[in-house]
Amino acid sequence: MGKKKKRRKRLKIKSVLIFLLFILVIIGFFFALSLIKVRTYYVYDNNYLKDDEILNILKLDKNSSFITINTPFERSLAKKSKLIKDVKIKRTLDFEIKIYIKEYNVMFYDSINKKTILENNEEVDYIDNNAPILINEISDKTIYEKLVKKMGKVNKNSLNMISEITYSPNGIDKERFLFSMNDGNYVYVTLTKISKINDYKSIIDSVENKKGILYLDYGNYFVPKE
Repeated sequence: MGKKKKRRKRLKIKSVLIFLLFILVIIGFFFALSLIKVRTYYVYDNNYLKDDEILNILKLDKNSSFITINTPFERSLAKKSKLIKDVKIKRTLDFEIKIYIKEYNVMFYDSINKKTILENNEEVDYIDNNAPILINEISDKTIYEKLVKKMGKVNKNSLNMISEITYSPNGIDKERFLFSMNDGNYVYVTLTKISKINDYKSIIDSVENKKGILYLDYGNYFVPKE
C-alpha cells in the first residue's frame, strides 16, 4: 500500500511540474512577443491631422511594442484631440499597425475669434486653408450655433467651393448669409436652405458657368453679371 501512495505523490508532483513548465512557456512566449517592435504604421482616413501628428497623439513610435498596442489607452489618448472623433487600431501578421481615424469635419474658420469651428461646435486652433472663412461677427449666439449645425449638412465638395461666409441679415430674414464662392460667384442663402448649396455645381453648370449671383434664400434663381 505504501508504494502506491509514493507513486501517486510522484504523479502529482510530475503533473505540477508539467503545469508550471507550461505556464513558464506561455510567459516566455508573451515576453518574447513584447520585445517585438512595430514594423510599420499605416494611417487611414485622416484629412486634417498628419500621420506623424496622430502617432504623436497616440504616443506610438518605432520603439512601441507590437503586442501592447490596440488598447483602450490609445483610444483614450485620441479623444484628447478635439479633431479626432474615433480611432480603430488593427494589427497584421506582418507586425504592422493600421490606424483608422475618424475626424470631426471643419465647418469654417471664424476670423473674428481666430478659431476653427468643427461640426460638434467645438473651437480649435487648427487652421484648414481650404475651409470657408466667416468674415464678420454674428452677435446672436443662437444664429451662430444654428449656422454650425446647418453647415454640417453641406458635403465636403461643396464646402471646398465656398471661400467666404458673410452674415447678411435684412429686414425680412435675420438668418440670411452671403457665400462668396471660389469661382467668383455669390450665393445668398438662409439657414433653413443651406443644404441647397450641395446643388451649387449642377446649378452653375445649367447656366453655362456664367458669373453672377445665385439666390437660394427666396426662390432658386440666378442673376448674371451685366
